[in-house]
Amino acid sequence: MPQRQTKRMDTPKGPVELITYVTPQEIENWTLDKGIGQFSSYRSLLTSRESLANIAAIPEANLCLALAEGGKVVGFCVRRPPQPGERWSEMHPPILHEVFGENARGWRDIKLMKPMLQMVVLEPDNEDRIIYIVGYSWHWDLDYTKKDVHAYRDTIIHLLQPLGFRQYPTNEPNVSLRSENLFMARIGERIEKPIKKRFTNLLFGITDD
Repeated sequence: MPQRQTKRMDTPKGPVELITYVTPQEIENWTLDKGIGQFSSYRSLLTSRESLANIAAIPEANLCLALAEGGKVVGFCVRRPPQPGERWSEMHPPILHEVFGENARGWRDIKLMKPMLQMVVLEPDNEDRIIYIVGYSWHWDLDYTKKDVHAYRDTIIHLLQPLGFRQYPTNEPNVSLRSENLFMARIGERIEKPIKKRFTNLLFGITDD
């Protein structure tokens, strides 16, 4: 049974509590900061309590929320199985899990993502999984951060490398659409060589017969 973690952080905007394994019922009691889902040229699908509750209801998922005073959600980090129809859902056995997250605009320089990623990624059970993250450059808030795509990409890499992620080449169409896009993965310590081979094959669309 996964164990919930909590962490309190003092930030320039006041105290923030990080909570893993949030339930759909808990989300009903909180509100979303208006900066959730706001990017330069992209709007996230996770912009409502209902959308977060749907993820929290997935049995295999872990939803971590950052809560400011008053129960306002100012950030989230998710680990979940791949979506049906995605290439990564074709891995057998199904041990691939996607990680992604967002801080609300106005909270993106408070350094909340690193501790949320640590809480979500470094769970002991993830040594039996391959955790991946896909970085699409059109999702990045370049206007607010004042970074270009290369600097933003480097920020993501530097954030994930200490957690055991490394970059992998792939011909997956959405990733390879732009050279600045990014695919990184963390292979758990208990993943055996045949499974690693299936994963590296899948990076180029090769599946088992």
